[in-house]
Amino acid sequence: MSRIQVMFNPKTIALIGATEKEGAVGRTILENLLRSKERKIFPVNPHMDRVLDVETYPNIAGIPEHVDLAIVATPARSVPVVVEECGKAGVEG
Repeated sequence: MSRIQVMFNPKTIALIGATEKEGAVGRTILENLLRSKERKIFPVNPHMDRVLDVETYPNIAGIPEHVDLAIVATPARSVPVVVEECGKAGVEG
């Protein structure tokens, strides 16, 4: 499968910046992702063990499976570090 196909049809998705905070982008995205029964969702939040009753991971490297697509919902200043971590973890999209 090509990288573009992986981005449009990922089997595993990490949401970096998942949160339970009402009105936050990270919560809205997670709620929508969890509606899909065809994909495995991995919320990432270094400060919480669970978000919306789903186990979280402290960072992308802590996810025990290969991640096809990472969605970054963190403050802009943290994005370069997060993208670097995704590259090191082998995230394709």
